[in-house]
Amino acid sequence: MKRQVGNFGLKLMLALATLIGAFAITPGQLILAATDHQIEEIKAVNSYLPEDINKHWAADTLYDLIHADIVKGYVDREGQVTIQPDKRVTRAEFVALLVNTLGLQKNKEQDPISFSDIEPNEWYYEPVNIASSLGIVKGVGRTVFGPNRYITRGEIAALITRAFAYTVAFDETKAKHFKDVGQGYWASREVAKASSVKIINGYPGGYFKPFEYATRAEAMVMLSHALYLEENAVASDKTLLEVVRTANEKEERAFQALDIASLKEIGAKHYTGYRKATHDLTVAVLQKLKEEGYTVQITCEGKLEAQVIGKWNRIAVVEVNGLTYRLKAVKDGEELQSVQHVKGMVMLKKGPMMNEWRVYTSDVPLLVTKKMLSVLETQS
Repeated sequence: MKRQVGNFGLKLMLALATLIGAFAITPGQLILAATDHQIEEIKAVNSYLPEDINKHWAADTLYDLIHADIVKGYVDREGQVTIQPDKRVTRAEFVALLVNTLGLQKNKEQDPISFSDIEPNEWYYEPVNIASSLGIVKGVGRTVFGPNRYITRGEIAALITRAFAYTVAFDETKAKHFKDVGQGYWASREVAKASSVKIINGYPGGYFKPFEYATRAEAMVMLSHALYLEENAVASDKTLLEVVRTANEKEERAFQALDIASLKEIGAKHYTGYRKATHDLTVAVLQKLKEEGYTVQITCEGKLEAQVIGKWNRIAVVEVNGLTYRLKAVKDGEELQSVQHVKGMVMLKKGPMMNEWRVYTSDVPLLVTKKMLSVLETQS
């Protein structure tokens, strides 16, 4: 199924910036003014909105992977999160990303290669051994893996085609011929396979630059392309729609009953990534409004309409419409109101280990407003 979520990351950023208005300085900065004690829910949301990729050529793909918790950023001393998309990637880093994303398990019938430079106490020991036992990695020598060496574009093409060998329909008859990838190149066939389904596209002039070190953005884009090509084990529309509708029905009941405990349970069970972070932020605001003495009421109108518009083995896109939530909070003559139209796209992710589908992002605006968000700064 053709990918139909172009510019989704940008849409999310614009939607959030519009929602939080004056509080949004830039997409990656704090939603509320900086304080000595940053609210955990706000910090969580901001971790999915790194400021160094807004105008990057791969922003759409990077936001998608970040929101799905496939890619994590770097956190500095001030708590700012960056992705550093143009930074080079080591072999260990990419293997770990590949293994964790796909939830790969060690082949019990094949021992991994005993690499002399892979020690049990290293963070990459397990993912490298898993990939080795599955024949995905073979090292830079008979017993040397080179975990801290930067990975090349050709090496990534090889690892991805091996890792996705049984889930992506490669077709070498449609391979793109690159001037700098001859038959003598060790990964010429893997590059051909990757190009046949456009996991890689190369540079102008017919070049691939196989020996060039890959950047984080390039590595993530190649991985993302592969994820959106897996179609040999897609879920049924019924399964995907049930996930969305079940979460919505529970949330609707909990919102109208202002059941904070149930809302927290819904977030933990049905959401992940960016969607869970924004859900938790909404719940935190509602809880704080109640604690501050506001009379809070949430009503719901309409009926949820949903249809699957894209699905792959691990990712799905569902379009939703039809519901409207109205939130009113009153205290001492002050009245706060908001309206949320549940209309837009919802993206689901299948967990690599539990095989459960959860919503990981959406461009549906938040239920709470910037004025309501500010209540989190008040001290009880």
